[in-house]
Amino acid sequence: MRKQEEINRAATILRKKGDRISVAQAEVLEKRRTETQLFKEFVLSVGEEKKDEQYFYALRDAARYAAGGMELKDLIPDADKYPVELAPVQKKERQTVSYQEYRALMRRMNLLEGIVDELCKERRQRAEYQKKPDTNRADFISQEETAKWVGCSRETLNSWRRKGFITGYRKAGRVYYSKSELESSPKVQNFRNLK
Repeated sequence: MRKQEEINRAATILRKKGDRISVAQAEVLEKRRTETQLFKEFVLSVGEEKKDEQYFYALRDAARYAAGGMELKDLIPDADKYPVELAPVQKKERQTVSYQEYRALMRRMNLLEGIVDELCKERRQRAEYQKKPDTNRADFISQEETAKWVGCSRETLNSWRRKGFITGYRKAGRVYYSKSELESSPKVQNFRNLK
């Protein structure tokens, strides 16, 4: 593959030449078209009476040059007749930092990632609380009642909810659980049977 600078130079020379084939070659270079694309367009999709072999081969040569298969003198034998001044390519600016600055930046990035993770986690939990249960409202019991009924702490219920073993439903800032869902939960049944 040619560098963009080389391709720009060749395309500029071809445009300066100005003939039909040179301008088409410049377009091939600028659009980075491949030999396969050109073959499909100018050979396979064109009838025998409309094929222009000279035109196709010239475009193919431009594609080969862009791919690094030809030199500029092979593509444009009279390239020396067309002097070209290209604007210098602006190099990307690099910034060096000390190891301490790098470590400080990494700590900040890790902190930000942690904050984003927490926010995403809260959002998922809120979405989970918003799920509408298939059971009726009489089936719901508060978190305190659930902890007494199961025989565990609120922290254990929260842990099970986060891990997906049970589903909690939020209403007016409080968490409720469906008793029928708890009865069908293997985790809850195992815990109650162990008591």
